[in-house]
Amino acid sequence: MPTYPLHDIFHSLQGEGRNTGKPVTFIRFSGCNLACPWCDTDHTTALQLTLADLFQRVQAHPGASVILTGGEPLIQPDLFPLVAALKAAGFWIGIETNGTREPTPSLRAALDYIAASPKVGAPLNLRSAHEVRLVVTNDITPAWCADIRKHLPAQDYYLSPCDEGGHLNMRATIHLLGQLNASAPTPPWRLSIQTHKLAGIP
Repeated sequence: MPTYPLHDIFHSLQGEGRNTGKPVTFIRFSGCNLACPWCDTDHTTALQLTLADLFQRVQAHPGASVILTGGEPLIQPDLFPLVAALKAAGFWIGIETNGTREPTPSLRAALDYIAASPKVGAPLNLRSAHEVRLVVTNDITPAWCADIRKHLPAQDYYLSPCDEGGHLNMRATIHLLGQLNASAPTPPWRLSIQTHKLAGIP
């Protein structure tokens, strides 16, 4: 039976993107194939659970929606058995990924929602997503954003301010937002803030 390295499992509200406010159980996998210097996520392994144990813990939380996050969940070699088990039990399943990997066809078919957050300098292998959220760092440019949009079709595109040491680069983010929307793209770029942090929600 597969086992999964996790940092945490917790129930909360989604704080970003189209599903902001949605009650979900987050399965936060440990480990990532990128090392972004501004990342504020703890990737260490706190739990090593079998599929049965992980499934039981998810069922102990309220609601029927799950988001797989990390780290990078798509680096987990046995993700499909977990997703298939959750899907069979009636769960809505979303995933948050950095876009460096394309899920297998069976895994993609089982997922209800894909939110991608590509990073400058990292390979982009994801073929499509429901939403794209780009974190506005110092090296992000309008041309790079346009290139992401060209190569990663999605229903929604968002810019998110980068949180470095508690400081949000909001001015730079909305300036870039205005530049990108000057050509009136469809759909337009929108602002996505980590509202869970503003509301004090874990």
